[in-house]
Amino acid sequence: MSVNPRRLRAAALALVALTTASATAACTAGSGGSGTQAAADTLTVDTSFVIKTLDPGRVYEATGVTATHALYDTLLTFKGSDVSKPVPELAESYEASADAKTFTFKLREGVKFSDGTPLTADDVVFSLNRLKNVKASPAVMVTDLTASKTDDKTVVVTSAQPNPNVPVVLAMSATGVVNSKVAKANGATDSADAASADTAQQFFDKTSAGSGPYTLKSYDPSSQVVLEANPNYWGAKPRFNRVVLRNMDVQTQKLTMSRATSAEVSLDISGKLLDGLPDTLLTSGVQDTIYYLILNADPAVSPVTSNPKFRQALRASIDYQGVAALYGKGAGPGAGLVAPAFPGTLPAGEEGKRDVNLAKQLLAEAGLSKPTVKFTYPTITYRGVDLGTVATKVQGDAAEAGITLELNPQPLTSFLDVMRSGKMAMGFSPQSLNYPVADSLVNNMAPGAGSALRAGWTVERADPAVVAAGEKVVSTLDPAARAEAMKDWQRLMNQHSPYLVIANNSGMNVATPDLTGVEYTPAGWQLDLAAIGTR
Repeated sequence: MSVNPRRLRAAALALVALTTASATAACTAGSGGSGTQAAADTLTVDTSFVIKTLDPGRVYEATGVTATHALYDTLLTFKGSDVSKPVPELAESYEASADAKTFTFKLREGVKFSDGTPLTADDVVFSLNRLKNVKASPAVMVTDLTASKTDDKTVVVTSAQPNPNVPVVLAMSATGVVNSKVAKANGATDSADAASADTAQQFFDKTSAGSGPYTLKSYDPSSQVVLEANPNYWGAKPRFNRVVLRNMDVQTQKLTMSRATSAEVSLDISGKLLDGLPDTLLTSGVQDTIYYLILNADPAVSPVTSNPKFRQALRASIDYQGVAALYGKGAGPGAGLVAPAFPGTLPAGEEGKRDVNLAKQLLAEAGLSKPTVKFTYPTITYRGVDLGTVATKVQGDAAEAGITLELNPQPLTSFLDVMRSGKMAMGFSPQSLNYPVADSLVNNMAPGAGSALRAGWTVERADPAVVAAGEKVVSTLDPAARAEAMKDWQRLMNQHSPYLVIANNSGMNVATPDLTGVEYTPAGWQLDLAAIGTR
């Protein structure tokens, strides 16, 4: 499978720090319009900015993805919160070869860029190959892909390796199609040396060159991003002529939303932060994040956590319902490594269940009496929940089974350093996916993979059944069958791996009651700005 494990946020918790850091509110509470008429036609979106660029070939951070999704169309997309199957956008249809290496897309008629130029296969090919060759962060999705055309309305994307996830990749915002003539005139190139030769980022940060429902009016990465409706948009005209994304810390978002009267959305109020908001506000969320414990499998690091019986004892000691309650609205007890938002999640009823007597029995079978383990976690608040509060709950639950967890809170950078060193006996982390391909977890967390090695879990220390289950996932080319294989893999991981999933939590959008279509999506762009309307 060609999906690169670096796409997993588990390996990039620095992003968590950015999303939870306080940002200065860029605007006062209100609609963001310059007058009554402007305010009535303006949608205001409040979020704590995580943004570096609006260049679709380089966009990676959350705020940038939200904006570029509205500026640039992709071959395929997702509707609302359903990420089980991509649907047509620029491509009216597509076919996949039996070996999952060749994907042929038929472009729809009548699509124009915002300057009125017709969109052709040349633009698609240029955009995808530029994304690959610029080699910025999102390029890991398309490293093995090559785009070509057979005519002006037919694009062929080939993968060097069998990859049934190519349609999902081509729904991501970074694969947005740019006007190739305009882009080239402003320093863009799709040549093999684009990583050094392409100089178009400054242009794309000032002017959009897409076919999406909106165009870029202004961009200030410290303050706000302003979008305006595209007069040449080929699809349904968006309800709002103007969208203002404002940089605002989460506490100010909560205060603003408690006073807002119309056409306003917050992207960062979730979990316990929802408490105290007016009941009239609309909320939308889906469980797309897991929280899990990491127990080192290397006896040289910890003879306790490397004991399989201890890992199962700790698993049996945890009050999963009580842990989930700490996260507030939209949370639930953990079941497997795939969050409920994504294909391949374990079904209801397989969530973790507490059995303290079983935990004590397993400790006895392991020959462990009152074991003690250092429990390291980052001192951050993520989606409204202090991880220290959750760690303390886990500590208390484990104590009832005779397990002593010594809490070791660390600043995020220190936590990441010790996690990467492979010397952490026990840790705690949130994890979500940058794009909805849950089977990429196998590339990252199976025995001998990147995250597994940081937990001391080599192939030699793993049960052969786990290794075989991961190989089956990778070799299964039918998406539905691969999702079922993921379930089998997770069940074995729950029995044998050094990971212990304790809770699921939701991303959330909060909106004023006059709005419709404010549906949270785990696809990466949080919400579809063009889908928002009024009652």
